[in-house]
This record gives sequence, structure tokens and C-alpha cells, in this order.
Amino acid sequence: MTVRAPETDALARELRDQLGGEAVLSADERLDAYEADTYWKALAARANGAPLGRPDLVVLARSDEDVAAVLRLANRHLVPVVPWGGGSGSQGGAVPIEGGIALDLNGLDRILEVDEESLTVTAEAGVNGRRLERELNERGLMLPHYPASVDMATVGGYVAARGSGVLSTRYGKIEDLVLALRVATPAGELIDTLPLPRHAVGPELTQLFIGSEGTLGVITRATLQLAPLPATRRFEAVSFASIGDGIATVRAGITRGLRPSVVRLYDEAATRQTLGPVVGEELDGACTVFCFEGEQAVVDAEAGRMLELARAGGARILDGHLGRVWWERRYEFYRPPHLPELPAIWGTIEAVATYSRIERVYRAVKEAMKAYERDGLALKAHFSHWYPWGTMMYGRFVVPDGGPDAVTLHDRIWEDGVRAILGAGGLMNDHHGIGLKLAPYMEAQYGPALDTLRRIKEVLDPNRIMNPGKLGL
Repeated sequence: MTVRAPETDALARELRDQLGGEAVLSADERLDAYEADTYWKALAARANGAPLGRPDLVVLARSDEDVAAVLRLANRHLVPVVPWGGGSGSQGGAVPIEGGIALDLNGLDRILEVDEESLTVTAEAGVNGRRLERELNERGLMLPHYPASVDMATVGGYVAARGSGVLSTRYGKIEDLVLALRVATPAGELIDTLPLPRHAVGPELTQLFIGSEGTLGVITRATLQLAPLPATRRFEAVSFASIGDGIATVRAGITRGLRPSVVRLYDEAATRQTLGPVVGEELDGACTVFCFEGEQAVVDAEAGRMLELARAGGARILDGHLGRVWWERRYEFYRPPHLPELPAIWGTIEAVATYSRIERVYRAVKEAMKAYERDGLALKAHFSHWYPWGTMMYGRFVVPDGGPDAVTLHDRIWEDGVRAILGAGGLMNDHHGIGLKLAPYMEAQYGPALDTLRRIKEVLDPNRIMNPGKLGL
């Protein structure tokens, strides 16, 4: 399907005629930036001079209508289109493996409306997360999302990858915060989903596009739920004797109606090697950071009750200042020197499960990774997004040097990790998307239901131009 010269030149001329000459990039040095997101295999391939994908053209869209026009042309010419936001995705979702057009949405950068009465914001897909949060904070508001990728990520990326942020335990993931979307379909039509999510006039189309990673269309704007900046935030920290004790205690609090905004439960290895170095203290056990926010009296009541449950669960109560230091340094976990670099192999074996299964999933992944300790693999896990029915495991692994067979080793680690998750009754992935990395396992995850998703794509995108190779479609 990849378009090549002279077809590239003809397509570029048509695009320039419609969008203006400055909107279409074809010089090699301009295409380089669109070869890889933060997916390890894409970064490694680019470093070796053989990128997994490279666009033939980059189009800089500046409006909904620009996006629709690009899709109409691409659909007519049967040219692949890959939406591009901040390039922060870790799963290869933005890698143009079949060439074609990288559709850069950063020019859709307007905050269109802030409704301070209804506590909503409507923003275009290219609005940067950090900028959006700063402007909302000036009004005493926040989008309670706060992902680690906030400096790079965009509103469109938040939604397309079904992302999550550190405040999710109280406010929910992005799908809980999206009220409505505007989407450019592969045929080049602009559609608006219903402006409110709680209705009984048919299926919820908004949720169809959340997490679709550009395979069903291009999200061009979103209306999102806001919250007031909290009157106060109270941080607490405790150390459990085991992961099981920690899970049981947090479950007891959440199922009793407590609403912490942050629960970050680190296993013993992550406590010593990740949390401790970032907050600057020597720590042991399964340390847990809590944050409670809102009106002071409610915050104190919730925090007090959670600490009571923690004591009953055998926890040691630590200085709550540790939690505040974690909050202030929470993005340092994803920056040097804590962020690995090539020639290391790294990734996050992420899983979500019910409370009755989550510890079994954790143990299964730990057991599966023992086979790679001979390669120097170290696995550190924490549990950071909690629901009334369960939680998720964020299992970060690093191999210091993958050697000449690094790609093969990487793929074996992932295959064994996913097999362990599914075998223990969990689901792979909570909030990072599927992309290229997890696409091979979608059949095992979904079973026959994946065919339904494929049929939906076939109807919306019969020429299969939208982000090919992603989501196992």
C-alpha cells in the first residue's frame, strides 16, 4: 500500500493545492522525526539505521477541515494515514509501518471553550497536556488526568490511546473524563458524537473511538470533564509486609467508599530500587503512597480511616512527607537517570485484573520473568490505578544490554509476559494502548469478539487506510 515516487510527488501537489505549500513536508530531514514514538523496538530499529516505518509525506493540519481534506485524498489514492500527536506513545501506535502520510495534528492547538459552570473544556486534538493544565489552573480548575507523558502528549493522544493519569483512582481514566468527540472519518466526513455521555438514545459512539488509536478515524477535538483544584491535598505513606497485605487493605478502603486520588503500591523491589532513590530515602517492604484531596474535613476523615485500615493490615505508618516528595518528583521516574537508554532493553508488562485475580497475575509474571534473570533482567512492579472491582500491575523491566539478539530477546520477554497474564486470568494492558507491541496478542485477548471489531473497521475504513497494522486489525 506504500505510496512511492512519482505517486508521492503527485499526491504532494494535490495536498499543497488544497492546504498550502507549507503544510506538506517531503524532505528527508523533516521525515526523520516521524519514524518512531517511544516504543523500544522502533527506537532500536531507528538507531540501527533500519526504522520500522517512515512516512512518505508529513502533512501539518491546522483545522478539522484540513484533517478531513487529507483523509478524502488519502482514501481516493489508497494511501495510509497515521495520526501524529506528541509522539509519546510507548506501543508503536504512531509508527508508519506502511509509509504514506504522517498527519501531524499539533497545529490543532486551540482551547475552544472552558465552561466554568458545567466544569468542561473543549480542546482541539493537538493541545499539549502541560499547556492545557497550566491554563486551566489559572482559572482554579484542572483536568484530573496527569499522565507521566504530560510534557509531550496531546489531548488527541490521551483519548486515542485510552490513557490514564496518577489521579485515576478518584477521577477515573480518560474514558471517564470524555463527554464528546469530533472525529474525521476515513471518508473525510466530520462527525460529532452526542454532547453528553449519559443518555439513552442508542449506543455510545464516543466510546467506540476512545482507544481506537487512529484505526477508525482521526479525533480532532474533545470535550472533557474538569474538576476544581482541590482545597487541600493530604499525603500519607505506609509500608506493608507484602504485596498481598497492601492489595487487601486498599481494596478494603475503596470498597468501603474511600476515594483517594492516588494509591501507589510498590512491591519490595520497586520500593528499594525505584521509589527510594527518587524520594531520596532508604525504604523497605511494599511501600504505598496515598493522596487524599478536597475539603479539609473530608480529606482528614478519609485519610484517617485508610490509615486505620492499614494498621489493621499490619502496615507501618511512615512520615506523610514521603508522599509529598513523591508527588513533587513523580515525573522524575521517567527521566534520566531513572529512564534507561539503548543498548538496554526496557518495557512495561502491564496487566489489569479483578481483586480476586490480581495477585495471581503478579506472581505469574514474576515467575515468567525468572527465566530472563540470566540476561540481567530486573522486574519492578507497582499498582497505581484502582477500581471498585480490581487494580492494575505496572511491571517495569530492564535488561542492561540486549546484545546482538536484542530484538528476539525483547519479543520473547513480551510473549512470556502476556502468556502469564492471560493464563492467570488478567488482561494485558490497562492504559498504554496496543499499537504494534501488543497487536500479535489481540486474538488471544479478545477471542472471537475481535472479528466484531474487525467488521466495524471494515465498514468505517473499507480501504484500510487508517493506521494499518495497529490493534491487531
